[in-house]
Amino acid sequence: MAIMMGIDIGQKRDPSAICVAETQTRVDGEQSVVHHLIRHLERLPVSTPFPEVAKRVATVALSVEHRVDDSPLIFVDATGLGRPIMDLLEEAVSRPRTVTPVYFNHGDRRTERGSGWHTEVQLGKAYLVSRLQALLQTRRLHLPRITQSETLARELQEYEIQVAEDANDRYGAFRVGTHDELVTALGLAVQRDPIGPGIY
Repeated sequence: MAIMMGIDIGQKRDPSAICVAETQTRVDGEQSVVHHLIRHLERLPVSTPFPEVAKRVATVALSVEHRVDDSPLIFVDATGLGRPIMDLLEEAVSRPRTVTPVYFNHGDRRTERGSGWHTEVQLGKAYLVSRLQALLQTRRLHLPRITQSETLARELQEYEIQVAEDANDRYGAFRVGTHDELVTALGLAVQRDPIGPGIY
């Protein structure tokens, strides 16, 4: 079992979102398959100050540590964020080495750069979308029966792929009044399976 947290930091008119996913290996026929159980989904109020977001992330991470006696790996959408925001998060959590910045780009790949405390992830939006589709269609993604899950389901329905005039694809909720932060937080929390027992 391993725990991952996905954090989408809201900017301007978008709220921040937190997702906690627990991996669980189940036997399916003759092979072991990793399932992702969503243990926590939360959308913070719009315009919540960054220090308050960092404090809430730290509180949720500490709650996970107390429950499973292990630190969650925290993946933060750092695209467009300055280093001071990442510093706030790292200062707030009890084990800052568990915080990894993720930078979204075009394409369908996931790559890691660096090692240890200096690791960062480059993640294609196409990868995130296809990963979520694969997990949903193979029933390896398990959402709790809470209001936020219903909100997430709506966000997934409103999630779009648009191709711009320059032939670059864009992913997200584009209609006025729609959001996609829960989808992003979920995608970050389930972006890959463990390499081995308890190892990412």
